[in-house]
Amino acid sequence: MEVATIDHVNVETDDIERSEQFYREVIGLEKGPRPNFDRPGYWMYAGGQPVVHIMKTAPENKMLTGSKDASISHFSLQIKDFEAAREHLDTTGVDYETNEVPGTEIRQFFLEDPEGVLIELIHFPNTQRI
Repeated sequence: MEVATIDHVNVETDDIERSEQFYREVIGLEKGPRPNFDRPGYWMYAGGQPVVHIMKTAPENKMLTGSKDASISHFSLQIKDFEAAREHLDTTGVDYETNEVPGTEIRQFFLEDPEGVLIELIHFPNTQRI
């Protein structure tokens, strides 16, 4: 088996409207088409692709995994312009931290979504990945 790329991240929440607003206004994703699943939610798009799926938490907080204790460290979205992203994040008032990857020109932002999911926004100079 060979993995080509990550397809999407699914975030479950009791407040899908708050999460949709965060991913639209803070992260800059666009709300787009979504199949009519049994639970309400949104698909948030970047470059025409649905990269973040937001879904209403199931009754009794049973997540799609079947576990109340499912966890993920973080997920990462590649950004095109680090300084433009910084300016945008500053205007939203959201808290974030920055990091520079040692020995490279790669820079990162780390921030949390409304559910406490850690998001990395990563910038590769000249779109070069190490």
